[in-house]
Amino acid sequence: MASKKSKRSRLTAKELIKKGVPYVLIPGILAAGVLGWKTGIFEKVKNYYEIKSLFPVSGIVATIEDGDTFTLKNGAKVRLIGIDAPTGITRAEDYLTEEVLGKRVYLEYDRYQDDKYGRVLAWVWVGCEITPQFLPANYMHKSGNESNPGLIDNPEGCKKGKLVNEELVISGFAEPVVYKDRGELKYEKRLQFMLDIQSSQKPL
Repeated sequence: MASKKSKRSRLTAKELIKKGVPYVLIPGILAAGVLGWKTGIFEKVKNYYEIKSLFPVSGIVATIEDGDTFTLKNGAKVRLIGIDAPTGITRAEDYLTEEVLGKRVYLEYDRYQDDKYGRVLAWVWVGCEITPQFLPANYMHKSGNESNPGLIDNPEGCKKGKLVNEELVISGFAEPVVYKDRGELKYEKRLQFMLDIQSSQKPL
C-alpha cells in the first residue's frame, strides 16, 4: 500500500507544467522528489519568473555554448530570444566570444521566458551605462496572441549599449525568428527592420 501511495503522490513533468512551473525548474524538482525532499513549497510560489536566481537581471558570461546560447557564472543557461544562429556557423560563436565572454550582460525578458530545454530566453544587452530600466516581461501581451506596439529604442540606462540579438542579425550571423502561432516579441519588428535595411544596402 505504501509503495502505491508514494507512486500516486510523485510529481510528474506534465503536472508541473500544468501548474505553470518553468521548464528550468522541472528537472531539479523531479530530482528532489526522487531524493525524498519536500517539493510542496514549489506549488505555493505565485510567480516563478520573479525569482532572480532563476531569471537573473544580469550576470557575467562564463562560457559560450553555441552561436545563440551561453552560460552565466551562476549556472543559468541563456538562449537569445527572437533569433536563430544555425548550428555549425562558427562566426556567431566567434562574435559572442569577442563581445560578451567574460563581460557583464543584462537580460530583458519577454512574453516567453524559458524553453523546454531548461534555458532562459532573453534579449541580451551589453555595454550599458547602468542597470537598464526594462519594461515588464508581459508588456507585449494585450489579449490572447494580440500584442502592444513593439519597441524601437534602447531602454533607459543602456542608450549606448548594444542589443546582442540584433547585432548578430546585422552581422549576418543569425536570422530573426517569428514564432508560429505565438504573440509578437518586444523587438521582433526592430530586428526585421534592421534586416530589411541590410538587404536594401547590398549591391544588386
